[in-house]
Amino acid sequence: MSSGNVVKVSDDLVISWLAMMRVCNRLTQTIERELAREHQLCVSAYELMSALAPRTGWTRLSDLTEQVSRSQPQVSRLIAQMVAAGVVQRTASPDDGRGSLVRLTEAGRDLYASATATIERILRNAALPAVRFPPDPAGAPADAEAAHATG
Repeated sequence: MSSGNVVKVSDDLVISWLAMMRVCNRLTQTIERELAREHQLCVSAYELMSALAPRTGWTRLSDLTEQVSRSQPQVSRLIAQMVAAGVVQRTASPDDGRGSLVRLTEAGRDLYASATATIERILRNAALPAVRFPPDPAGAPADAEAAHATG
């Protein structure tokens, strides 16, 4: 392996993406730490709660798995932990003997609300750098704010 072969990233778009990724990673680490400290909750469980919170009835576990960025075994393990903690109810699906239905309990809804307030506080207090993407030669908006305004 030659030490003389240094590859330098010079594309502004890639550099902007890397900067944004670092900011997101730092924020996620802070949120993970504070959710654990204040609510004994991990980001993965919060993500499941965020998918269940808008629903008043039961949700098929397979539908929940499709909505979140976790695998089926991860979702099943998290749901089992959340059931044990009393924040989720789980029952067998009447339509599918192998399937399960889940929903947040009142305690789960309360936990979700307080955890959301914690996340909102962290995001409001974060010193977020303005990430600007270089102009697109094809004419697309140059930054996320412009993309949101036009999209």
